[in-house]
Amino acid sequence: MGLVREQRAVRPYDFQRPHQLSRSQLDAMTSVIATFWRSAANALSAYLRTPVQLQQFSLGQIPYEEMLQAIHVPAVLGVFGADPLPGSAILECAPSVALAMIDRALGGQGLSTVPPRRLSEIEFTIMRRIFERILGIYRESLSAMIEIQPKVLSMEHNPAFAQIAGEGDLVVVARQHVSLDANRGQMMMVWPYVNIVPIAEAAVRAQLVRDGALANVEVKSEEMKRHVQSAPVRGSVILGKTELTLGEFEQLKVGDAVVLKNRYDQPLVLRLSNRDKFFVLPGRSRGRLAVRVISRKEEEV
Repeated sequence: MGLVREQRAVRPYDFQRPHQLSRSQLDAMTSVIATFWRSAANALSAYLRTPVQLQQFSLGQIPYEEMLQAIHVPAVLGVFGADPLPGSAILECAPSVALAMIDRALGGQGLSTVPPRRLSEIEFTIMRRIFERILGIYRESLSAMIEIQPKVLSMEHNPAFAQIAGEGDLVVVARQHVSLDANRGQMMMVWPYVNIVPIAEAAVRAQLVRDGALANVEVKSEEMKRHVQSAPVRGSVILGKTELTLGEFEQLKVGDAVVLKNRYDQPLVLRLSNRDKFFVLPGRSRGRLAVRVISRKEEEV
């Protein structure tokens, strides 16, 4: 039975897509992103002066090309970075919802349902400011775990112009259905692996702290350090080296002097576990032979 339980805990490894979040990281991110979307809905409601509802939250990992196929052109895409995290991510909004947000931001009463179209340059500028407000909430939601500075890098209408990952890579996608007045649509955030993994690791650590499990992990880590520090290491000092032929070796007898290549005034080498580590000088301490460490020996590459 123990063997069966261990087999169930094994997660298949995809060598074609090695970069993917673990289940614990996804669970921790689900809680964090859900909190972020709730805060974003409240902030948008106050800014646009109308109720904004974000529902049916989902978080998953899909191939990058599959994500591109799910976005219809024209789209409203904000490519953003989050210093000091590497790479960039995407914030996407359905055009119909974006147009309604723009109308509300300009003091209108909210547009009725309109067919999707490409935004004008002025509309893109307004939508960029709305995205920056959302990213401000994103930064605040993560501030207790990790300090980032998200910033919109560009606005695009075609996902082909917003390249954040390579072909075949997995990306993490968070989807929300948005309700704004009479308009319905989708908002989505997309992260490549390099951008999301530091956040996921911070989220897992924060969850362990809340659950009180991190203390046990730290205790085990300290215990492991103590065991490692008490492990014996064999040390030896090399007095010198020379080369002899087999004929010379056969002729050696008691009283012969063997000349070493080392000079008498040169330091010796201290070896630890068969690796040269320090230069030392020979001497005596309390009636025993001893060496004094004078410098570290650089390892040869």
